[in-house]
Amino acid sequence: MKHSGPELSTGAEIPQAGACAQPVVEPASSPPAHTDGLESRSALRDSETRYRRLFEAARDGILILDPGTRKISDANPFMSELLGYQREELVGKELWEIGLLKDEAASRAAFRELQRNCFIRYEDLPLQTKAGKRHEVEFVSNLYDEEGRNVIQCNIRDITERKRTEDVLRRTKETLAHQAAEQERLLAERTARLREMVGELEAFSYCVSHDMRSPLRSMQGFAQSLLDDYSAKLDEQAINYLQQIMRSATRLDRLIQDVLSYRSVLHAPIVMAPVDSDRLMRDLIQTYPNGHKAEFSIEGTLPKVMGNEAFLTQCFSNLLSNAAKFVSPGTTPHIEIRAEDRINVNRETHVRIWIEDNGIGIASEDRERIFGMFERLHPATEYEGTGIGLAIVRKAAERMRAQLGFESELGKGSRFWIQLQKA
Repeated sequence: MKHSGPELSTGAEIPQAGACAQPVVEPASSPPAHTDGLESRSALRDSETRYRRLFEAARDGILILDPGTRKISDANPFMSELLGYQREELVGKELWEIGLLKDEAASRAAFRELQRNCFIRYEDLPLQTKAGKRHEVEFVSNLYDEEGRNVIQCNIRDITERKRTEDVLRRTKETLAHQAAEQERLLAERTARLREMVGELEAFSYCVSHDMRSPLRSMQGFAQSLLDDYSAKLDEQAINYLQQIMRSATRLDRLIQDVLSYRSVLHAPIVMAPVDSDRLMRDLIQTYPNGHKAEFSIEGTLPKVMGNEAFLTQCFSNLLSNAAKFVSPGTTPHIEIRAEDRINVNRETHVRIWIEDNGIGIASEDRERIFGMFERLHPATEYEGTGIGLAIVRKAAERMRAQLGFESELGKGSRFWIQLQKA
């Protein structure tokens, strides 16, 4: 079995002592005195003891090789633990006999490098234990001089877990990159589809505002003229037909107006500025159609808010209209309007404006529907409307970066609110 690791070749010469490595203990420059010799030997023993302790306690595998025989002369306990061999089984073996450095060509190159530099290092060296388990190791070998004698020390660090973690990270990165590319592709498709839909909406809006609305107004005009000029000559059924034409034309015209309003809210440029919500609300109430049939009350003075006056007008107008419209038969609509300050997590002051009514309320199962396009909870024969009003409110609020919500209970009225930053 062969692998890519180096091998200490049998055909290479070992450099002479001191050729490329510093000795472990340098000789004295002159013969020491008797006491100096004893002290030196004592220091040497202490040094050897410290080295042996480090050798025994190291959590890297350490092998000592004899350059002349290329065989292991010593191995520390961690090396035995890593390979699964007893020390006695390792001593006297060559590296390739214990699962290291089996490729001859690479080993010759490695040994030549060791001769030149007294050092070689391999980052991803495969190692096989006595039991056949595979490890990835970092292999470092040094050639040094020990009291005039060449010694090869090999340090082996188990990096299997590190390599496994790196592999997991690499595969995770590849997966995330693939997912990101897929998301980008889907986003591009959705963006293209959205542009297509916007184009279709633009074409539809043009058709509605020109090709449909002009004939509709002509139809309304002719029907009204017949009622004004010829009602005396028409029987009751004919008059009823003309009135139905007028009502249907009025509903269709209102629908067209709402669709165009929604388009405007969707695409019109928006400029945020301080808006006097109190003045705006009171002006709307003053000009509200059939305002005499409803009771409006504003608590205090509504504060100025950051918004867009045209968009906020759409919001207030539709909310007031719904509050006055959706009441039980025979009930006078009573709409209460108030404002309260709210502090958000960034310690910014916002204003929440409430519009509360005494109407029919909203069933819990309909709560998710009411802000959708063309969503009608009641037949047109009961309550007029196009089903677009609250969709306009929601989109206008989104464009102003406002929050929108409501509280309601069937038969007990509703409390809608819109929240904007205080000016």
